[in-house]
Amino acid sequence: MLVILICCIIIIPRTNKLYLEIIKRKKKGRKRKMPQELMKEFIGKVCTIGLFNESFGIQGKIVSIEENWIKVEEKNKVRIINGDIIRDISIMPEKYQK
Repeated sequence: MLVILICCIIIIPRTNKLYLEIIKRKKKGRKRKMPQELMKEFIGKVCTIGLFNESFGIQGKIVSIEENWIKVEEKNKVRIINGDIIRDISIMPEKYQK
């Protein structure tokens, strides 16, 4: 019961606020650009990407980065992720780099 209450009071309003900020920014024509120079060191490596709208991250190899989009190869599929919804990116340890 307490978990449901916390979810309704804290978590849901935070995600809604995030989405509203993204919508406002797009209406005003402002774009938040990802730092391309920092992202280049992640290309070709297996990483975990944390997203604002998911409780679990995406794990896969970052193939390319163009403007505000990241192309990620997972085991059975390829995803293209919008940079506006990325919370963090971390490189996996050497044993996962294949």
